[in-house]
Amino acid sequence: MPFIVNSAPGAGLRFEPSALLSDAKAALNYAEGLSRRGMRKIMIRNTETGEVFDERALREQVQSAAKQK
Repeated sequence: MPFIVNSAPGAGLRFEPSALLSDAKAALNYAEGLSRRGMRKIMIRNTETGEVFDERALREQVQSAAKQK
């Protein structure tokens, strides 16, 4: 399922374009990189279901899915 990652920059930082990633773990890795570069309000959208997550919520969902396996 593809994920789109968007962010809003902090004051004085350049805008980072959205990224389309193939799975939740790749989306989380990209979001972590954005966070390290000072981006705020990082949102991750599952393009199949339309659900929108912040980094923490998606991480929790991935961890709970891994526990169920």
